[in-house]
Amino acid sequence: MRQLAEAAAAQVGSGAVQLLGDGGLLQALAKQLIERALELELQEHLRDPGTNTPTAAGGRTVAGRPGGPNGPNGARDRRLLTEIGPVDVRVPRDRDGSFAPRTVRPRARRLPGLDRLVVSLTARGLSSGELVAHLAEVYGVELSRETVSVITDQVLDELADRRGRPLDPVYPVVFLDSVRSGRSGGPLVHLALGISADGLREVLGLWPAVDGEHWPEVLDGLAERGVREVWVLVGDAGAGLAEAAAARWPRAVVHTSVAHLLPAALRHAPGEDWSGLTRALREICTAPTEAAALERLGRAEREWGPGHREVFRVWRAAWPLLAPGFRFGPEARRLLAGGGALERLHARLRRIEQAAGRVRDEQAALKRVYLATLALESPAGAGRPWAGDWPAVREELRRGSGH
Repeated sequence: MRQLAEAAAAQVGSGAVQLLGDGGLLQALAKQLIERALELELQEHLRDPGTNTPTAAGGRTVAGRPGGPNGPNGARDRRLLTEIGPVDVRVPRDRDGSFAPRTVRPRARRLPGLDRLVVSLTARGLSSGELVAHLAEVYGVELSRETVSVITDQVLDELADRRGRPLDPVYPVVFLDSVRSGRSGGPLVHLALGISADGLREVLGLWPAVDGEHWPEVLDGLAERGVREVWVLVGDAGAGLAEAAAARWPRAVVHTSVAHLLPAALRHAPGEDWSGLTRALREICTAPTEAAALERLGRAEREWGPGHREVFRVWRAAWPLLAPGFRFGPEARRLLAGGGALERLHARLRRIEQAAGRVRDEQAALKRVYLATLALESPAGAGRPWAGDWPAVREELRRGSGH
């Protein structure tokens, strides 16, 4: 195998053959692998006693009719769309038509890898038109926009499964957010993002917010799926979250979401001041103690003057639910600020809207937000804790929350 790979690499390097695209080396290898897998599946199928059952007369019956044994019956040509381009294969048949291979499903024209590629590229902000053009240019795969929509609609079934699956009994941190599918409005969607006991980021669920925010129902759903304990709950504290949390997890510390608080405060300032105000407000949250944070808050108020009084009024009004964060160390507080994940999610949704336009339908909004969250669970970060020294951060969270 290594010698084959070295020979192939030499040919590609010399320009004698191309790796990707129509007629590329990977297509030829894929054709051989798929056809060999189909041959082995057919051999296994024909050895199965269920396909060749002796009759009372000692002969053999095929699918309930007398005659010779089941066996190969030629092959049909099929063009498969794959993540490395179109691949033409010969799919073998048996005499009684009972052979249903797993390698290439009956009537399938796409391999699962292509569907995953389409979902991944859509999650990263490509519009249907851009995705169709990209697949044609890079992989030689021709798809219609309608087919792209059908492929991405499959994630709704995955989302429904995810909303019903059992959850861990303990989550050190759960983030709750209300997001729209874009800057210009559209249906509101509730998101629950958890940090597991192993420090891994996990999308716990997405729900349509039909009549505005309904955190009690969301928290009830998490509890019904097995969540017995949440140490810190981070969300929009102005939406009745503290009351809803106290009814289900009385020991949970409710911390207001800085990702929500910043836009609420900056709404009262001109755009040219947002960058400086954001730095000043974030510096308040990174103070070593609550007393030092209040000192920084007072200094920022004096520096920015009475023209920005409303900005700091919003911050002071939210202080009772910002103050609990100072029970924890710097790393834990950085995690409670969202670690940038929620900000990246909102930014990704804005980019998707710019590329694909806004949505008005609830299901389309759910699909768009879910696709955007898939990038948060990218395989590149799979198995890696959200915080660098997660055991130490988890211990900080446990002690600071009184668990």
